[in-house]
Amino acid sequence: MERRRFLEASLLAAPIPASTQAPPTPREVQGGGTGSTSYQVQTTVERRQAGKPHHGKVLAAIQPHCDDIPIFAGGTVLKLIDEGYTGYLITVTDDSMAGTGATYGEIVLKNEQDTNEVAKRLGCKDSIFLNYPNHNMDAMPVIEMRARFVFLFRALKVDTVMVYDPSALYERNPDHYVTARAVEWAAAIAGTRWDYPEHFLAGL
Repeated sequence: MERRRFLEASLLAAPIPASTQAPPTPREVQGGGTGSTSYQVQTTVERRQAGKPHHGKVLAAIQPHCDDIPIFAGGTVLKLIDEGYTGYLITVTDDSMAGTGATYGEIVLKNEQDTNEVAKRLGCKDSIFLNYPNHNMDAMPVIEMRARFVFLFRALKVDTVMVYDPSALYERNPDHYVTARAVEWAAAIAGTRWDYPEHFLAGL
């Protein structure tokens, strides 16, 4: 058939009834792969539970900077510790790029002092500082960070981690998404026997 006649026949053909058309592909609400993350979740507000239902559990509240947990999850940390969790506040960077002070050293010291006070007021057992360079974590080896987190999760016997969303859309700060991704996989493998088996030789 000539191209012109083929096009004319196609254009003059009757439209397909709506009832026989294939339904549109639904919008994807999950990322691909196993353990997908849903981007359409129902909001749940969980009220304080009576007693200490989480007694014996350990919480690691992990923040790239000293103000992240207080701003975004302070109430949740307070709630979980009040319900029985033992909490640890882990700060990943040295916080040298934000705060008051005439030098980097003064800024780091003040932020560390503030973080220790925040941990105390949240009821955390201790605060831990990993001291990666602020605003530059995308230049740091993720595998090294992951190994440190696995060590901490095993040493502290962590049950629950709190951190930024590792699949967060439109996140610009590298400290946020690098920390979250390192923590995500560290939490997944900390309970296995094959990753970093030397930890078990040390009694973890």
